[in-house]
Order: sequence, then C-alpha cells, then structure tokens
Amino acid sequence: MPVSIEDMLANTSLFSRVDRDELHNLAAWVQVQNYNSGQVIDAEGDLGTTLHIIRSGSVDVYQSYGSDDQTLLASFGEGDFFGEMALLLGRPRSATVIAKEQTECLQILRNSFEEGATVPVLWAMLQHVAERLAHADETIGEMHSH
Repeated sequence: MPVSIEDMLANTSLFSRVDRDELHNLAAWVQVQNYNSGQVIDAEGDLGTTLHIIRSGSVDVYQSYGSDDQTLLASFGEGDFFGEMALLLGRPRSATVIAKEQTECLQILRNSFEEGATVPVLWAMLQHVAERLAHADETIGEMHSH
C-alpha cells in the first residue's frame, strides 16, 4: 500500500523540517502522475514549472539526452525529488529526466505553489537549495585544487 501524500512529504528531505499542519496544507496542492518505463518526465530546455517527488519507481537524469554527448548526471529513487529550481524560478530545465521503470511521482505545480506557499515551506526549500549550492561549491573547489 502506498504511503500517504502527507507521509511521503514528511519523509522527503526537502520537507522533513516542516510541521504536520503545513504538510497537510501542502498535500492539498499535490497531484499524482504515473510514468511508464522509458517515458520522458521532463525534457532539457522545456520550461520548468513542476517539482516531482518520487513515490515509487526510479528515474535517470541526463544532459544532452539522445545526442552523442549524452551524460548520465544522476539516478533517483523513492523519496528523492527533482525540479525544485523549476518550481522556484520557472526557468528552462537543465536536464532530461527519464523513468527507468514504472514510476509514480507526486507533483507540485508552480502556480499552485506561488498561490499557497507558506513561510515554513519556503524556508525549508530555501535551506535545502542553500545546502545543495554549498555542496556544489565544495565540489567545484575540490576540482580546482587537483
């Protein structure tokens, strides 16, 4: 039996610091979407408007998908998420995401998020994005020191 939307949000690192009342409100904006194995979930260059949280299944993230320069950037599974920058900024996708198997995602659309996001939810996202940026800075620093 799948985990409830509220529990799934609570168990996702992005929203793990948000209290249950806020998660209950956030769950009301969530849509559930299913993808078949091999299906494109997000395409590089498309306008990004959705945060995806993997409820079941797994995905691969590629840059230059389908070209000779195709590069696997990451693989994500249950409880992982992608698209937070698209949700916050509404910019074009920087990579293509493909379902590796039958995959179910919880989705939060940017227009719903803009209308209803509360300070605790925004603060949780800001902290997480800042942590990812700090990690990227460390990685870049290590690359330059070698």
